[in-house]
Amino acid sequence: MGGAIARQLSKRNEVVIGSRDLERARDAARKVDRAIGLDYLGASEEAEVAVFAVPYEALGTASGLASALEGKPVVSAVNPLKLEGGLLRYGLEAGSAAEELAGLLPGSRVATAFNHVSSLFFEKGEPVAMDILVASDSKETFETVAGLVRSVPNLRPLYAGPLSEARVIERMTPLVLNLAKLNRTGSLTTRFVSVRGEE
Repeated sequence: MGGAIARQLSKRNEVVIGSRDLERARDAARKVDRAIGLDYLGASEEAEVAVFAVPYEALGTASGLASALEGKPVVSAVNPLKLEGGLLRYGLEAGSAAEELAGLLPGSRVATAFNHVSSLFFEKGEPVAMDILVASDSKETFETVAGLVRSVPNLRPLYAGPLSEARVIERMTPLVLNLAKLNRTGSLTTRFVSVRGEE
C-alpha cells in the first residue's frame, strides 16, 4: 500500500520513501518517479507530511521518530487485521491504530486516511472516483491532509470528525475486503452520494 500511495502522490508532490533498511528504501524509491529513499529517521526529518503505511506490528517503530515528526501532520493508513475462518477481522478490542500512533507521536498532528482503499485502485494510472475518509482532532490538520488527498486525481476527502472516528474507519477495511471476496466482485471502494432537495 505504501508504494501504491507513493506512486500516486509523486505525480504532484515530492516523495521520500522511508524504511528501516536504507537499501530497501532506495530500491522502493527507484520504482516511483522522482522519489528518494532514506531510512525512517531521515525520511521523517525531510517530510512535511508523513504517511505511515506499515503493518500494524511495525507501528511501534514510530516511537523513535517522535522528535523528527514533532509539529508535523502524520497520516495513519495502518489497519490491524487478522484472518479468522477465511475472513478478515478487525484486530483490536478497543481503540484504533491511528490513536495508538498519536500516543507514540504526542507532538505530531495525527490523522487517519486511505485505510479503506485497496492498493489495487492506486496501482492504476489514474484511480477511479472515490471518497477518502479523514479523521483528525483539528480541522487545520484535516485541511492539510485533504490537500494531499486532492493532489491525486478523482479522490475526494471527506471529514469524518475527530481522530476517535478512526475506530469506525479502520473497521470498514475488513468489511470492504470481505464484501469483495464473498460476492466475487473484485476490489471494492467507497463513494458517498448526496441527494438534495430540488431548489
